[in-house]
Amino acid sequence: MASLFRPAKPTLTAESLLPGDHLWVQCTGYSHHGLYLGDGRVAHYAGWVEGFRAGPLVETSLDEFRDGRRLHRRHHARRTYSRAESVERARSRLGENRYNVHANNCEHFCYWAIHGEHHSRQMDWVDLGLGLLHPGLEATRKTLGRGYRPDGRDTVTPIIGQLVLDWGVKSAARWATGPYGLAVYASYRLGRSWLSRRRQKNHRNER
Repeated sequence: MASLFRPAKPTLTAESLLPGDHLWVQCTGYSHHGLYLGDGRVAHYAGWVEGFRAGPLVETSLDEFRDGRRLHRRHHARRTYSRAESVERARSRLGENRYNVHANNCEHFCYWAIHGEHHSRQMDWVDLGLGLLHPGLEATRKTLGRGYRPDGRDTVTPIIGQLVLDWGVKSAARWATGPYGLAVYASYRLGRSWLSRRRQKNHRNER
């Protein structure tokens, strides 16, 4: 019977981690992310950790970051920056207090340190759900964080023009085809996510 189930993954410890690892723990309703700096230290954005109070980008111990939860590691098949560079980039932003759930959350920070661009799978799923309800809702969510720049001043986004385009053109195009449009949209978003994970898995198996 044991063969019918996947073997339990070994528990991650400080000894099994490498500087530059992308770590995460599952919280209620969301996942919290941090970049491992080495020597049992983690850099992470403390936003939304204590209730709904946003906090600064901090360096804490691994135990503080984990807070009794199971620790996970996200694999990045290709890294734009080396592990040492990712750690240096993460340290360069310690003390920053510009948390933005839409464009600069803890997951965005980890991707920025490793790849130089802001990305969040959690926000991808949010966008998928909102887009299925109405493309304008997805457009609004993206617009809220579109002007953020991690290493410069925030820019003013032409919100009205962007929303008019997304609510008008995209709404007409998607909803004109009814449920077929929704099916195509959902298939595209889910397929793109699946292909990305598949490429990373194949790359790890080749190494």
